[in-house]
Amino acid sequence: MKLKEVVEAIEELYPLWLKEDWDFPGLILGDGEKECRKIFFALDPAEKTAMEAKEWGADLMVTHHPLFFRAVHRLPSTDPHGKVASILLSSGCALWVGHTNVDSAPRGTNDAICSRLGLLNTEPMEGKGEVNGLPAGMGRVGELEREMSLEEFADLCREKLPKTVQGAKMAGDAEMKVRRVAVMSGAGDSFLDKAIDLGVDAFLTSDLRHHPALDAMEKAKALGRPMGLIDVSHFSSEFPWFDFALQDIKNKLESRVECRLSSLCTDPWSEIFI
Repeated sequence: MKLKEVVEAIEELYPLWLKEDWDFPGLILGDGEKECRKIFFALDPAEKTAMEAKEWGADLMVTHHPLFFRAVHRLPSTDPHGKVASILLSSGCALWVGHTNVDSAPRGTNDAICSRLGLLNTEPMEGKGEVNGLPAGMGRVGELEREMSLEEFADLCREKLPKTVQGAKMAGDAEMKVRRVAVMSGAGDSFLDKAIDLGVDAFLTSDLRHHPALDAMEKAKALGRPMGLIDVSHFSSEFPWFDFALQDIKNKLESRVECRLSSLCTDPWSEIFI
């Protein structure tokens, strides 16, 4: 089938109207009239994942992270982004990015976290309407199958999410009881106040910074409802999306394409020294 038909089907699952105002997901590289038979999935459009897609003979690479976060005026192959673009274009491989639209979509990055952790009765932290009859929006809030301590919840996150050297960092009283939790894939400290307002026992996200994290915990404590924090790696919080994405896209396209997931970990951290 043609690339434009594949993109249309993918964007029915992850509509571009769900994106944040500053984001530019969608088809980044490629000719919509070309045939698309093989789709390669990776979290990041990095040189090593682009080479993996090229060597497999992919017609389309689907990533979560954008190739370009900001406007560019030159794309020499000496530039990392230019190198990736050069590899993909020279091999006839298109690039489609699903970023914040995938974060908000049903069975996107946040629903994938909830699934791995077994969260029940989930709903968006910040609703954006519905997609295919299912609620959409940033983040999720839900309930654990059973009450547990914050330390147990941290262990659950470490066990169920992809392994990286960071593991799961915990902030708060290790013995505090946790049942209702919020999750936000990717860098989520801008949703700390929302988590407090929702009255959750714990908030799971990544890339938490010192001052926002400390301030949020102090604010929650002052309100009489302490909130624990779990900080996992950015990679760990977003890679679970592929639990859903490969199968959902293949089903949507009625198995007329072959799908493959990158075998590479693109988490940039390789060691922790304590």
